[in-house]
Amino acid sequence: MKRILAAFAAIGLLLTCACSGETGQTDPPAGTGFSSISGLGDRTVAASGVEPILIHFTATGFWKVSTTVSWIRSDHDYAVAGTYDVKLTVDSNAGSERSGSVSFTCGSDVRSFTITQKAPEADHPGEAGSFSFRLMSFNILQSTDEGEGHQWAQYREAPCRAMFQATDPDIICLQECRRTQLNFMKDNFPQYSYYMYAKDGVKKEGYESVERCDDDAIFKNGGHRDVIALRTSRFQMLDWGRYWFSATPEVSSYAGDLFVDGGTPKLSLWLKVKERSTGIVFYVWDTHFFPSGTTGRLQCSLMSVERMKAQCADGDPVFFCGDLNLAYEHESLKPLRDYMQSAGKTVAGAEYLPTYTGFRTDRNTWTYIDHIFYRNASPSAYKVVAEPMANGTSVCSDHFPIYAEFTVSKE
Repeated sequence: MKRILAAFAAIGLLLTCACSGETGQTDPPAGTGFSSISGLGDRTVAASGVEPILIHFTATGFWKVSTTVSWIRSDHDYAVAGTYDVKLTVDSNAGSERSGSVSFTCGSDVRSFTITQKAPEADHPGEAGSFSFRLMSFNILQSTDEGEGHQWAQYREAPCRAMFQATDPDIICLQECRRTQLNFMKDNFPQYSYYMYAKDGVKKEGYESVERCDDDAIFKNGGHRDVIALRTSRFQMLDWGRYWFSATPEVSSYAGDLFVDGGTPKLSLWLKVKERSTGIVFYVWDTHFFPSGTTGRLQCSLMSVERMKAQCADGDPVFFCGDLNLAYEHESLKPLRDYMQSAGKTVAGAEYLPTYTGFRTDRNTWTYIDHIFYRNASPSAYKVVAEPMANGTSVCSDHFPIYAEFTVSKE
């Protein structure tokens, strides 16, 4: 009888261990570990704009990754045996120098390393009286309800990644950016600080933050956002504002007799920016005009010029970017042409190509509706990024990205 009871006890113990193993409560079996692993090693990183750290490994059993600080984040926490690429993201540091550890564990095999992050450098304007930078404007085309063959995830995401990597802008102005696309930008291009505002306004009355406008618990939906991305190592945001093209410009609307042909709310977002090495302050506008109508589109130009004159001193460098849904020569853009210059028209030898295709293959139907206007700066290059892209589509969007290179000098 004692032998029978002992046998039952042993079976019960085995069943308990097996059940515990199924729920992940027991330690992995002895002898498991990493058969190969790369990307480890102590390192010191900058205060901001840190490229993701990639760890590639093959684990022979259950593995997990842990960090000692919240500002180092992993895109995987644990998994079963296999080969993996894990991406570690380091948040920007606004305080003093700090350190955190990362550990990869598989059975008794533990691989740890330390990430030290520098404190942000104090801005010391140098003796240089000018700086140069690359400014892009791009209607990225919302990632919902796209036509067959042009869906974001299947066709356009990878070409967009390649395009941004190849052009490497210092400042990016996006229109029609949905939450999914904003997350794509943040995940793939952490070297930028992102500022955005949704054209459909906010759910919580009185809420104001240009840094948290990707929060869909606050916004009514994941709808279109104007987004301005600044290369963090070079630029600091000092102030911001937004307005709608409407008789009630502080709320999401297209109200009033002069705006009734707008058809949908459209927004402008502006930033006051300081270039870190020189201390030069300038302004960037990101906008999207009404796609049709007569009175409303003229009011888009008039309101924008009025706002720029009110916000900016006469000698301030100002850049006005966006999908204006109008050709340069259109009468509704006359207020802008009188106040500013177009990079596409002033750069010697620049190819002034159409920017909107609608995904049509007939080039004769393409139009020029995306623009970069400027004041108190010197453009040296201008380009419509119209090269063929991979992944089954010839473009990243139904618009081509455009960029200009500028030099800004102190007075």
